[in-house]
Amino acid sequence: MNKKKVLLSVTATSMIAVTGAVLVINGGLNSSSAFATNGEVWHHYAAVAPTETTHGSKEFWASSTDGCATHTFTDPGVTCVEHNFSTYDSFATLTCDDDRYVPSGNESLGITPMFSAKNKTVTYGLYPQKNVNDSSLIAALNALKDPESNGWYLYNNEYYAKVAAKPYDSSYKFDNGTTIVTGTTYWFKCEPIVWNVLSNSNGKCYVLSSVLLDAHYYYYETSSRTIGGKTVYANNYEYSDIRTWLNNGFYSSAFALGNSHIQTTTVKNGASTTNSKDNPYACANTEDKVFLPSYQNYINDSYGFSTSTSSTNTRYCRTTDWARARGAWYSTGYNGYYWTRSPRSDHSYSAWCVNDDGCLDGNRRPVNHKFVSVRPAIKIA
Repeated sequence: MNKKKVLLSVTATSMIAVTGAVLVINGGLNSSSAFATNGEVWHHYAAVAPTETTHGSKEFWASSTDGCATHTFTDPGVTCVEHNFSTYDSFATLTCDDDRYVPSGNESLGITPMFSAKNKTVTYGLYPQKNVNDSSLIAALNALKDPESNGWYLYNNEYYAKVAAKPYDSSYKFDNGTTIVTGTTYWFKCEPIVWNVLSNSNGKCYVLSSVLLDAHYYYYETSSRTIGGKTVYANNYEYSDIRTWLNNGFYSSAFALGNSHIQTTTVKNGASTTNSKDNPYACANTEDKVFLPSYQNYINDSYGFSTSTSSTNTRYCRTTDWARARGAWYSTGYNGYYWTRSPRSDHSYSAWCVNDDGCLDGNRRPVNHKFVSVRPAIKIA
């Protein structure tokens, strides 16, 4: 059916979806368009303005015979208002799994948590991920002078970051096929972080990054030190460099635009969370915004992982372009190594990792290895 586009003015205070014969209030409504056919005008309402080729993130069509009159919806303060369109109304709600989905500003900048249709993933926060290879965009970014407070650059309402590359190997490439050259400065688009939902208890979610976001050593050296009169070993998570970085550098950048949903978590670091209940290198519990999962977390089937420490795709995780430029090691499919927070029980200089094949690393991975990636976890509500 051919439809002619007609201009339409709409004022509204509520997002509306349909349940049976009523319109249910969901949130703010701010845009619409209309098409006329066979004497009826079909009005399109959406949270993000649709165009000729794209749709809004929440939408419905409603037909009426009153031409291009302005339709006004007022939230009556109750859960629904009476249905007042024709019997030909058609309604649809889009999710981020639909190819017509257009994210709102908050979603595209990761300001608020946005769950997928089946609540298996959530996007929240922003971090450099994909290499920019558009020459005109690179030229525009190179002309920018002043970064934001977290070191990123704002251009056309999107954030970008740059780094002088230090790839682990000269053969390494970005997803777009570009070989990463040591010392070359590259630009990266800051994209919403996608988190896998490990558990959800009454709206309080334990979530884990779906990709390896960066590369960082656990601690910068392998020797022990003395703090407060006590020996602190190199694989002590409480005093580790990676914990400090996660709760300062990473946290202040990734959640610079919004962090109100992140909970402070009591992170359990006792021996029972490691590979041995007699682990002499276990440390005190910590209070953190961002943390690494433990050895035991990664063999917990309730979180979706294999209970075996052997190779498994349940623990595969892929490096981002940014992580590769920052020195992350990778193998087939760009999968990399990544740290757990758990110290090994046999050596004071080593912490447990997940290997590229998903096994819990049987090697004694020294804590000062810079090429091991970081897979952060947070709890949100």
